[in-house]
This record gives sequence, structure tokens and C-alpha cells, in this order.
Amino acid sequence: MKFLDGPFPRRPVLFALLIALLAGCGSSQGTPAPPQPVEVVSRPAASPDVLRGERLLADGKVSEAKRVFEQALADDPNDARAWLDLGLVHEAAGHFTAAEKAYRRATEADPNFAEAFNNLGVLLREGGELAEATKALERAVALDPQLAAARFNLGLAYEEQGRVAEAEREYLVTIDRLPNDPVPRINLAMMLLDLGRLDDAAAQLRAAGPLVRGDVLLSIAVGEGFRRSRLPQEAVPVLRTALSQAADPPPTELLAELALAYYATGDLDAAEATMRRAVGQDELDPALQYAYGSILAKQGQLGKARAHLRRAAKLDPDGPYAARARARLEDLK
Repeated sequence: MKFLDGPFPRRPVLFALLIALLAGCGSSQGTPAPPQPVEVVSRPAASPDVLRGERLLADGKVSEAKRVFEQALADDPNDARAWLDLGLVHEAAGHFTAAEKAYRRATEADPNFAEAFNNLGVLLREGGELAEATKALERAVALDPQLAAARFNLGLAYEEQGRVAEAEREYLVTIDRLPNDPVPRINLAMMLLDLGRLDDAAAQLRAAGPLVRGDVLLSIAVGEGFRRSRLPQEAVPVLRTALSQAADPPPTELLAELALAYYATGDLDAAEATMRRAVGQDELDPALQYAYGSILAKQGQLGKARAHLRRAAKLDPDGPYAARARARLEDLK
């Protein structure tokens, strides 16, 4: 998200897809060739006990599921699917070292188990081990090019390494596999914005917009993307719809993004009123105080603007918005 003249650190929209069961616009011309299948993908069948554990896990009974999977592995230490499921249990509990061990055991028990390589790759990427994560995800894709989760997660890994052509390829393949899922489109759009390809980004956002179906967080991302594409007039209706569907009180981030969209369209009154609501919900956020002060200054309400800019500088004296607030205060003298 950007606040007027400065960006927040960009957050990836997505949400690493942990299992392959999760389960366009733009061009991939000139991008590297996709990984080719190297072997026949394996999809290990679940034993009756493992199926029972998976039902327990789906019902949120994590501890009971864990016991079932552990017993299944005591009976058959080479049950790759039980190792995969045990990894999910450990990951859900925040036991990431144990989860990594379980996923590795799944890949050792069945070297052609694409889902296990996908889950291992996601875990490694989230832990910052990008090189090893990429190898695991490339293996998953090579085994099963149809595995949309692995294609998406590989795109995330490539993007984080700056391998944008390869990332674009994987995002486009994911979009082709999951045309009704807005997440890959939004991630691709955000990457394209960073590359300065505003028209291509806007095309992806227009395709994603009708797919968010009232999801407030995804709507915020689409609205931010349109604003960054210099199309705030398209951001406003997306964000207003999200606001009408949000719980009360609405997310502060939604109010802030809508205020910025109004500001970018030149509707300063709507921007001020909406940002005032956001500040009222989180008075200790220096970014909000800075943004509100900037809007007030643009309106000519200089006394109030100075008060909020001083507040921004005081809340986080060494933070990024303090310097901007002090600079803006100098401009208002």
C-alpha cells in the first residue's frame, strides 16, 4: 500500500498454498521454457487409518489426527501420505522443524510424490531458504505440471529472487489452471506494477475484481492495485463494495485504502472523512496520522494538518513516516 508520497513495504497477497488439493491476460513470450515432466507422478493412496486421520484433521481435531498418523507410521514407516499429513499437523501447530522433517520423509518414502515436494518447498520459502525451496518446487512442477499449487508457489519463489520472467510464466500457468481464483491474478498484477507495466497489471486486476466475491482483504489488494495503476476511479467502487460488505467496524486498512483512492480522484472531502474514520480506529499508527495530516494540508486545514503531522513524528521518531512528517511540517511553515 502507498500512502500519498511514500510506500509501505509491499506484502505478497498470497497465501502460500500448502497442499496441491487447493486447489489470461498478459503474455509469456520470451520467458524461459517451463520445467518438463521427468517421471510419472505418484499419488499415494490413503490407508483406512490415514483417511480417518484426514477426516479428523479436516474437522479441526488436530491432536486426534496426529495420533492416528503416528500410529499409521508405526505400522508402516514408509507411508508417504501419512508423512505428508503429519507434516500438515506439525505445521498447523507451528512446529516447523518437525513439519520439515515429515515432508522430507514423505519425499524420501516416495521420490515422485509431487505434493510432498510442494509442501516442503512452501515451508522452506516461508523460512527464507529460497534456493532450496525453489529446487523442491521445481521438482514438484517437473513431476506434475498440472499441480496448480506448485506452479503458484514456484512463481512466488521466483519473484522473491527477482526472476520475474519465470515468475510471470508460473503465474500465467496458474491462472490458466485456476481461472476463477483471483489470487494468482492479483499477485501477478502486483509484480507487474513493480515492473512499471501498468496496463498489463490493470488487465489482471479487472479480471480479478469480479472474482473476489466480497473477500475484503482481496478487495483491498485489488483497490490498491488500481490506485497504483493510476486508475483510482476503478479502485473506488471495488473498495466501496468491500466496505458495504465488511463487518462493523470495518478493517482500518480498508478505510485507509479507500481514503487514498478518493484522494487520488481529487475528492478531498470524501478522502478526509474516510481517513478520519481510519485514524479514529487506530490513533497510534504513524502512517495513518501522516496520511491524514497530508490530506488536511491539501484541503487547507493547516492547523489540524500540523497537529496530525506532529503526532506522526512523535509516535515513531525514527520511523519512515517521521522524516516525511517533519519535511511536510517544514513545507507548511
